[in-house]
Amino acid sequence: MKTPLPFGFAALLSLFCLPAFAADAGPAAAKGTPTCTGLDCLICPALKDPQNYTEGRMKLMREIVPGKDRWLFRSEVDLTNDFGIPASMRSEYARLMATFARQGTHVVMAIQPTRGLMHRDKLRPGEHMGFDYARANRNLGDYLQQMRAGGAVVPDVMQLVAKPPAGEYFFRRDHHWTPTGAQATAQVVADEVRRQPFYAGLTKKHYRTEPGVVVPKDGTMNLGLTYICGNNFGMQYVRGYQTVPVADSADALFDEAPDPEVILVGDSNAAAREDESKQFNFDGYLKQYLDVDILNFALPGAGQDGSLLEYLLSDSYKPAAPPKVVIWELPANYQLESPQMYRQLVPAIKGGCATSKTLLSNRLDHPALKVSDRIELLSNAGESRSDLKGSAGFLDIKISDKNVKDFYLIVYYDNGQRDKIWFRREAAVTGGQYYLELSKAKEFQGANLLSVFMEPTKPSSGATQVDTKLCL
Repeated sequence: MKTPLPFGFAALLSLFCLPAFAADAGPAAAKGTPTCTGLDCLICPALKDPQNYTEGRMKLMREIVPGKDRWLFRSEVDLTNDFGIPASMRSEYARLMATFARQGTHVVMAIQPTRGLMHRDKLRPGEHMGFDYARANRNLGDYLQQMRAGGAVVPDVMQLVAKPPAGEYFFRRDHHWTPTGAQATAQVVADEVRRQPFYAGLTKKHYRTEPGVVVPKDGTMNLGLTYICGNNFGMQYVRGYQTVPVADSADALFDEAPDPEVILVGDSNAAAREDESKQFNFDGYLKQYLDVDILNFALPGAGQDGSLLEYLLSDSYKPAAPPKVVIWELPANYQLESPQMYRQLVPAIKGGCATSKTLLSNRLDHPALKVSDRIELLSNAGESRSDLKGSAGFLDIKISDKNVKDFYLIVYYDNGQRDKIWFRREAAVTGGQYYLELSKAKEFQGANLLSVFMEPTKPSSGATQVDTKLCL
């Protein structure tokens, strides 16, 4: 582990030119003499060593690429040219949108372009790492169209790519957008929502945005630079903002309000934080530009669908009285490619077994779970065996210990096949409730379900009760 240098010391060392090999350094470099100029002295050749990106969070940093004006990029994420839902999953995406639509919910996809697309002017000549602006631009436009074809409302963020806002859309050395980026995106999203017929039916409430605290940002890529080179480019500071309700009188602020009709889900870019210096006010700008209240369920570190799942499994989601709009903030590098994601979300939208017919059920009390335990949750055997061939059912599993988030679920069939799924829920997402549609893969067609087993991949600290149902 490399020891980070204090920023003040790192800045001082930059004046004395720490070793780095310049590509056009001339004869001295040809003889192996290290040379550099200015702040490039904080950059080391080890940034190009793949071995520095093999563990922990550094896997997500692969490979850190220096840009102009102390910008840093990630070659595999920021400088990708490829976007889109895999062809095999586009029908599943359309099914997800159709399920929301049947509940009366409109889904708005708020897609965040990549740092390479938004700040291509900060890339150094000869260090684009394969980034092709024309190709990336075209593929992101196709991705948006795929989502529209699947049934979502998709604002045209390509206008932001074509003409970035005057301020910096992203932080220079971090993967999050700045308040400026959040504001610009919220405006595009709001403009599109206002054009939709359903907008007129939303309950209106007025907001205003005002300056907040200064947001300090070290940056994930800056930390990666510290880890590899022992240096960093220091903090970046931007003005934060907060959005507050507008009322005719102070008393009106405390009036009892109906449940919000608009829900925001997404990752840390959209999340509301208790620490005002760590949020970017995306939800606030949406409130102001849409003139509606918004319930924010976005979560840091929850992946592409974790916050949506968190909302659907919460008491705030009522299948009989669903929200009118779900705004789903999503960085463009996510592909919505996981079959398991759809197999969980669709039953959750419908309300699980509470709104469906129960075919099988079982309650199991088990002592503390051990790794690789084989626990039968459900059995379809003996004289009471049901014919479940061709069933489009789903499993509804409630685990009393909400800390149990890592386990395999194995469904056995009478043709000798098994469907083994690994549940590994992010720390930010609550445990306890799990759904899984039975697989529609061809190897299970025509086969009858025999049993469902749970195999923990992490131990639990106490006795656990598991309620399992198969519903249709």
